Amino acid sequence: MSDVRAADPSEVDTVAGILAAAFQDDPVSRWVFPGDERRTGAHPVFFRAIAEAGFAAGRVEVTADGSAAIVWLPGGEDGGDGSIAGLKVAEAGRLGVLLGMMADREPPERHWHAQFLGVVPGRQRQGVGGRLLRHGLDRFDAEGVPTYLEASSPDSARLYRRLGFRDHGPAFAPPGGPSMQPMRRAPA
Repeated sequence: MSDVRAADPSEVDTVAGILAAAFQDDPVSRWVFPGDERRTGAHPVFFRAIAEAGFAAGRVEVTADGSAAIVWLPGGEDGGDGSIAGLKVAEAGRLGVLLGMMADREPPERHWHAQFLGVVPGRQRQGVGGRLLRHGLDRFDAEGVPTYLEASSPDSARLYRRLGFRDHGPAFAPPGGPSMQPMRRAPA
């Protein structure tokens, strides 16, 4: 039996909390939201908006123990402009640039985009994220639909490669920001 289940929209704050904790020290998150204290305050607002988008247009899944969450969106539906109430103007600007760059690199064909996959710090490096991602990949493989994501660190890129993702063009970085690797996976 799988330890992954669909999240209920009533769990939006739980999902946002998981992702906020998981991405607190992520290089891209540190660039968008500089300063640990500010990131701690901005993350719940930002990830709540991401989770709401997932509930509205995609799929949101969590592990049974609440240690990990993933937000899947249909390809092409996550560009946005970075305008999320509660973010500072500079944060929204950096986010808008980043989202635009991400949208420009997405595959043109129908696909599912793993927008965010996060595991709370105490459970990282234990296979939880891989199991959560694998759950979605199995479903999309059965549907014959490719998947896509951006790796925000070398560790995440290694995990994604083990699960069959391949580089989808060169890495990219927003001006003054960290590198991200777009990755695509054909259905198995």
